[in-house]
Amino acid sequence: MKKDYRKIGAASAMTLGLVGLLGMASVQTPKDASAYFTTYVSAGGSQTVSMGAQTEIHEEIENMTKQVTVTNVSDNDCFVRVKVFYSGDLNISYQYSKEGEKKPVNPWTQSFEDDECDTWYYRPILKKGESTEGVFEIKIEKPAEDFGKDSFNVVVVQECTPVTYNEEGNPVADWNLVFDGYQGEEAGE
Repeated sequence: MKKDYRKIGAASAMTLGLVGLLGMASVQTPKDASAYFTTYVSAGGSQTVSMGAQTEIHEEIENMTKQVTVTNVSDNDCFVRVKVFYSGDLNISYQYSKEGEKKPVNPWTQSFEDDECDTWYYRPILKKGESTEGVFEIKIEKPAEDFGKDSFNVVVVQECTPVTYNEEGNPVADWNLVFDGYQGEEAGE
């Protein structure tokens, strides 16, 4: 019996063609094609979310001391807090200064509820367009010989929440306020 290699070659070519077409059918659009060739994705940046209050932080560094003020740039009054994150081998101290006053009353109060960072609350309500009074200072105390050996970060994150009122009409800060109305490019999907 003589084999017809042309028929076997044609059948093999058709089989390979069908397998190729089936593989191509799963990649229909450029979006699918990019997903097919991507093994991972990373994201970066930030998104500003406003829940009726918005603030800006101002930081200056002088003599290993961060000087922090916060400005309310929204149309609403708000409460403000800052969180200070740093590595455990740094010694950090805090102080408050106000120009012209020898011993000013400190409007910042530390909370010991968070183990991951130092949290400080600015107690007066920050009125729209105003900045925190004086300067909140974060002094980095580490031996001078250690500064050249390692790099380190002291990160200050500011947060704000709009002033809300309880049943008695007293202003309260709701730090658990949840934002659920994002409207961006993905809205409606």
